[in-house]
Amino acid sequence: MTFTNGFIHHYYIAGPVFTDFIADKTDKNQIRYEQYLRSIVADRDQPAPAGKIIIGELSELGLPWEYYYPSSGFVNVSQFSYTPQKVELLAATCLVAQEDIEVQAIVWTYTALDVWLDGEKICSVHEPVYKPIKKQPITLNLTKGQNTLLIRMQNLAVRDTRNIFGIQLLEHLEKIESAHPDAGNAQPFLDLENWLAGIELKGNKLYLPQHAPCRVYLSYDDDTAGSAGIEISSENIVDINERATLAVIHGEIQHRTMSRKIELLAHKKPTYRKLPSLEATQRDMFDELAELGTDSPFRPLRFGLFYVLARWNSGNRSEHDEAHIIRAIEQIERREDCSDFHLAGLLRLMRFHSLPEDISARARQAILNYRYWMTEKGSDGMCFWSENHALMFYICAYMAGEMYPEKHFPRSDRTGLEVNRVARHRIRQWLADVEEYGFEEFLSADYMCVTLGALLNVVDFAEEESSRASGLIDLMLKSFACHAFRGSIVAPQARIYRSVILPFTQSAQALIHLLNNDTPVGNSEWIVFLMKSRYQLPYHYASLMEEPMKMEYPTGNAYVKLTKHRHYMLTSVQSPRYDERPSFWENNSFVESVDIESNDYIKSFNERFHGTSRFEPGVYGYQQHMWYAALDNDTVVFTNHPGEMSDDGGMRPGYWYGNGVMPAIKQQDNRLGVIYEIGEEHPIAFTHLFFPSAKFHAVAHVGNWLFGQKDGGYVAIWCSDALLPHHDRLIDCEYRAYGRRMAYLCECASREEFATLDPFIAYCQQLQPAFDSYQLRLYTADGYSLTAKKCDNITQYI
Repeated sequence: MTFTNGFIHHYYIAGPVFTDFIADKTDKNQIRYEQYLRSIVADRDQPAPAGKIIIGELSELGLPWEYYYPSSGFVNVSQFSYTPQKVELLAATCLVAQEDIEVQAIVWTYTALDVWLDGEKICSVHEPVYKPIKKQPITLNLTKGQNTLLIRMQNLAVRDTRNIFGIQLLEHLEKIESAHPDAGNAQPFLDLENWLAGIELKGNKLYLPQHAPCRVYLSYDDDTAGSAGIEISSENIVDINERATLAVIHGEIQHRTMSRKIELLAHKKPTYRKLPSLEATQRDMFDELAELGTDSPFRPLRFGLFYVLARWNSGNRSEHDEAHIIRAIEQIERREDCSDFHLAGLLRLMRFHSLPEDISARARQAILNYRYWMTEKGSDGMCFWSENHALMFYICAYMAGEMYPEKHFPRSDRTGLEVNRVARHRIRQWLADVEEYGFEEFLSADYMCVTLGALLNVVDFAEEESSRASGLIDLMLKSFACHAFRGSIVAPQARIYRSVILPFTQSAQALIHLLNNDTPVGNSEWIVFLMKSRYQLPYHYASLMEEPMKMEYPTGNAYVKLTKHRHYMLTSVQSPRYDERPSFWENNSFVESVDIESNDYIKSFNERFHGTSRFEPGVYGYQQHMWYAALDNDTVVFTNHPGEMSDDGGMRPGYWYGNGVMPAIKQQDNRLGVIYEIGEEHPIAFTHLFFPSAKFHAVAHVGNWLFGQKDGGYVAIWCSDALLPHHDRLIDCEYRAYGRRMAYLCECASREEFATLDPFIAYCQQLQPAFDSYQLRLYTADGYSLTAKKCDNITQYI
């Protein structure tokens, strides 16, 4: 078995195992508190994992050893944890050496980690980190034949948790092979893994390798648990269901299922449902939400209480409504991360409707005992400091204090009246900041729906601040409308998830559809807050959605550019800012005398953790989406430096969303340049281009150029390195450029300038783009130039 870029790919794992983990010590600084938890979570000086390493046999953790699949070179069992937990995992692999040899290697990890080579400990990383990843050089003294590596991983699970490690060999790869501790039992799994990797998708047909190693089945839309699917063991070509959006090919070895997921991106198309009026559209969207959670038997839903709110606002009830409310109260009682969302819904529900007496009493106790800020008594894993969470906690405290003015709130030792007064001051600070600087989570088509919900509670229940909150909702919706193309939001975004690859699937599509029902259908649980609200939707913004425009503006510390033509859109956030008089707000989180209760401090605190809007080349990124070119609402291209090695990892930054390392970016009208410099301290030495071939009407790959045409629009992408196709969960959508220094150039045009694709190709080629990798300078024959200056502090504020 070979290595990819030196990384070991084949592991057995046992775990992960999760146990609750809360320390008695508390801290008014949540990040510092979590750093403390990380410093004590790992048990040190433990021995190597005991017992035989055999697939199916129990490990010392009480869970069986499993063949780890799929492997990208990292063991990645990341997950989201709503409350703090300790996570433990064991792993094992083997290296077979042709001779006695000393090998230099690197252990990359976010976790606490111990590594043993044939029983001798060779590496200990005592404390996990949230970011950046740790790089630990090690020496492997391999003997001729088989050498066993055992790994013990420990981590703090809190919110998005990076349970990730990898081992990279730096030399002598030609003299080493990767193997498994239990090679005989592993072979059937390896055979199935290789067979699954050989599957190809062409159009609506799957092409399967010969001689399936076991009985193999095809299911659709992740329905592997519901049925075995259609057996395809003896097939070579299989027609795909044209309505399916995900094909899951799975086989079973020794009662263990291995599956490959192939996303059918060509089948994912926007849905249009034009109703007679915008009022009818709104009712239809509310009714759709009100139907959720009514099935029997009761099935917990993350936002079950929101759907109850939709029903009760419509004058309807369901048999499971009380169960949904009680579940939300339980999440509030446990102070799960994002429980402030449920609390905002509960408080809104209680303002408009009466609860049964027993549920009302329990809700009152949960509200009084809640921790409304990280400086209050208690410890948990809630995120208080992001832009959406901060306002959500402020308005929840305001409403709770107003609801129970004479009651004692034990975590702050304040009366409800005092809680309300403190919260009103914080709300005003938040509003004033966004009014002055713009949104930090700018254009985030997921997170700004949450901010919408918080602002609507301000509009409806904070009388003195109501009109200011309405004005900021207007600003949010106007920005979305300006960045709408063919009815969907195409925008650089401060925080984003994988929906970035198909803009019409983003949560804020619900807001676009509310304003203009000619656009693709969308829905979000957060629009429930519009029911019974005094806020009036600004329907006149719909005219901005298809209006060609050029604009540029600051928001937070970012500077956004937009060129919207009727046949294409190009938009980006500059890195660093190139405007003539860049004005930044100052990060005060390091100032000793700063008021840690102030919104200015919280905003700075958030920038340190998320790096939301101060963009500089070479800085470690998070969830920021830097640029887009679009020819349709489902046909977009962009580049990023992935934060992880594969599409199914689920980390932030992820494979397609965010950036492990931020690029330099400069847009001039319909042209954009991008430069990446990825330091040796980051394990992923490639960038990639999202280019969904099936979405275009015509494509061409000419040298270092890729061209696409759809309707009357054209897009061209040039890369300083060879663009190599790569197929993971998505097929014919990805091109990788390997290396640590590279540049891209994007050019957009329309048939009004070029009658067909061919003259556009000829025009782009005569631009003769070039990249000086030493000077980090990208330039063209007609005078475009971009030079990247790497930021001195790559972790920025950590």
